[in-house]
Amino acid sequence: MDGKMKVGDLVQVANNCTQPGDQWHPMGAKCACFFCAGNSNRIGVVIGPAPKNSWAVMFDCGEAIVDDFEEARGEVKVISKSRRDDNV
Repeated sequence: MDGKMKVGDLVQVANNCTQPGDQWHPMGAKCACFFCAGNSNRIGVVIGPAPKNSWAVMFDCGEAIVDDFEEARGEVKVISKSRRDDNV
């Protein structure tokens, strides 16, 4: 895929959590990031543009903002391009 998100694309966010679940912690401490807290599969659909070089993406755990810089760093990748014709 050539990247460059657009409306209708299917994207996946990398699992770069720095706080994996700690089985030895007495309270069972787990990562509290948006995706882990929502028990997400980290796959979402781009639903529209957002301010400052970013996109609104709907994930299974809710809406989040993803920016072009996260895509450039490889933290987000387009896994399926939209077939939508932007000229319509």
